[in-house]
Amino acid sequence: MSPCRFLAITLVLGFQGHGFAATPLEQFFTKHCAECHGNQEPMAGIRLDRSVESRLSDMNSDLLNKVLAVLETGEMPPESATQPAAEVKANAIELLQEIGLSQQRVTVLKRITRLEYTNTLRDLFGVEFDLTGLLPPDHVERGFDKFGEAHLMSSNQVAAYLKTARFLAERLLPAKKPETSTWEFDVRHFYGSGRGDYRDDDGFLLSAFRPWRSNIHFSVDPESYERFKIPAFGRYRFEVSAHSVKSKEGEIIGVNLGDARYPVNFRNIRRVPMPHGSQGFTVELTLRAGDEVSFTFDSGRVQSTGGKPKEFDGAKMKFASVKVAGPIVDEWPTVAMQLIKPDTNWKPSKLVDHIALLLTRRRLPPAERAAFVELVRQQNKASMPPQQVARSVLTALLTSPHFIYKSESPELTSVELAHRLSYFLWNSVPDTALLEAAGSGRLASDPSEQLERMFASPKVERFVDDFTRQWLQLDKVDDFGPDVRVYKNIRRMTVESMAREGSALFRHLLRDDLSMVHFIDSDFVMANDRLARFYKLPTVTGDEFVPVTLPENSERGGLVAQAGFLKLTSTDYATSPIRRGAWIINNLYNEQIDPPSDVVINEPDIRGTTSVRDALLKHQKMESCSRCHSRIDPLGFALEYYDPVGRMRTEYRHVEVVNTKKLKFSNAPISSDMKLPDGRELSDLTTLKVALMEDKEKILKGIIGKIISYALGRELTIADRPYVDAVYEGAKSRDFSLRAAIEAIVSHPEFGKK
Repeated sequence: MSPCRFLAITLVLGFQGHGFAATPLEQFFTKHCAECHGNQEPMAGIRLDRSVESRLSDMNSDLLNKVLAVLETGEMPPESATQPAAEVKANAIELLQEIGLSQQRVTVLKRITRLEYTNTLRDLFGVEFDLTGLLPPDHVERGFDKFGEAHLMSSNQVAAYLKTARFLAERLLPAKKPETSTWEFDVRHFYGSGRGDYRDDDGFLLSAFRPWRSNIHFSVDPESYERFKIPAFGRYRFEVSAHSVKSKEGEIIGVNLGDARYPVNFRNIRRVPMPHGSQGFTVELTLRAGDEVSFTFDSGRVQSTGGKPKEFDGAKMKFASVKVAGPIVDEWPTVAMQLIKPDTNWKPSKLVDHIALLLTRRRLPPAERAAFVELVRQQNKASMPPQQVARSVLTALLTSPHFIYKSESPELTSVELAHRLSYFLWNSVPDTALLEAAGSGRLASDPSEQLERMFASPKVERFVDDFTRQWLQLDKVDDFGPDVRVYKNIRRMTVESMAREGSALFRHLLRDDLSMVHFIDSDFVMANDRLARFYKLPTVTGDEFVPVTLPENSERGGLVAQAGFLKLTSTDYATSPIRRGAWIINNLYNEQIDPPSDVVINEPDIRGTTSVRDALLKHQKMESCSRCHSRIDPLGFALEYYDPVGRMRTEYRHVEVVNTKKLKFSNAPISSDMKLPDGRELSDLTTLKVALMEDKEKILKGIIGKIISYALGRELTIADRPYVDAVYEGAKSRDFSLRAAIEAIVSHPEFGKK
């Protein structure tokens, strides 16, 4: 770095008081920014007068990121303002970048998420626990629930972790072997809602897919309406005799807990595919005492039969019998009991060390270890049974920071590195092979061998599902609709398939070592039987997603052409160019767009507008709105030829709700031509993809940044740009392979830092 450059940075980092000459950045902001962003009601809440110097260097502020982003993209200064010379602007950008690169990273303690907690217990003890209802859902920060900033711990959460630990300890170390019982139910025991289901002589039929209108549960005996409840915690096997009626395709059965009449307490826990011609299915579930199991016809064609299910002439699902057995105990003592192995001859220190190593894969610090050992001594003095003592230690360790939180040094130790990698790709604790590689130094020097092994493990599916769920918001695709009054041919399970397409594409690219460019555009889509029909592609058999080659004239391919994305970014009846454009910027370019602080009180006057386009163009005329909307709106409007469920259309179909039973429809022409701030013209999905491919480097770096954020559990800053750039260059030599990108992420020195 030249002496002049060093002096400039020094002046920037240390605010200059009265009597000192303005720094180059101060001069730049005063001349080109202060008129709108001065100390008197600064636009969008961003103040860029002399006091900005100290705030730019504050790691707790995202001001630096915002300022640098709008300068780099050319969004600021606005077109109406006097533009700085190219050299002056480039110098300001370089100064800001160097400030960002010089900042020390601030990290927050991260705990394991509810999903990671569940997976860890499964991998340690071979037991499937459903912690929904015990542990609260994780908070989300910048799209991910892994960020330490979201991991606040309230008194209620502490109580929930203690309750969960006691629940787990009692079931991992039961006092006695449970007895397996068997129950058999037939048509006499079956009941439903009565609105979309009914009983005939030899079965109980479901016709609608809405759970509260069509479901089957079973009573304790034929003379009672008392529902059958699971008597004790454990694994239960359900053998169901059922077949479809008037159906020419495979169907989907929902397995649920709770009472469908009360949606707050009703939830789906499994969906079971039934191939065409199937006569039933068997499913095993880990359930808690008091759970009520019911079945629904999730692939039903209608949401209601109008209260006349017997008159409905479409596809139905007919249940003949259900046999329940459990709790099933494959071996005794259980795997968990054999692993924990409480022994009357063990010294207190050995019991503590054994359970601690089992749970955390590392030794406790001396002070904490002494406290746990004293707990064992006190219980031994009280003549507590060895099993109860082990339960107490297990409960205490399950609520300790050593289990709940991820221990990370500034430079990760070998064991910490193994934990980071395992919670990245497996969402769980590292296994023995990974810890051995860490202990020998092989993991740090060359992680490729372990990565190949981890990619080949079924546990990598957890990463695929969890990352894509959060990155692409796949769990929100089915949040509403489709309203069958408007979209009569769109079935619920088609929408459910839409929500799985994004993860199917990610899985295919990872498994087959394919290029991330397919996220932007591709000559194939991932489809199952339902999506293939929806996209009008060659027939696919079954519920499994497979790659299907697109016809030459198809606009499909890539994330922005997926029906799930197009539905996610729409409302019940209308598309939303703003949502679609913002989604592209946030999730592909990895740029955060926040509404200006004055957006609520500074709404534009849109009286006299006749379309969404007119309203948004008027919106853009406001200075506080134009910066973001000049980028968002062209991206979103290019997708207006796709309706709220992702089908191609040639005109708008407006829906007006007259009353609860009547809708009014009207049509209007689509006008989608717009220009990006750099002058590129967009008019449809084809031109949008051309623009996205031109921005390939920005988008691939954006996707890489998303994966790194997920892996590290924090938001990236300007200081992380060299890390992202290095991963991009590393993947470039392998045609931007997704697998190569992940390998480069893990191999980079920054992956081993807090």
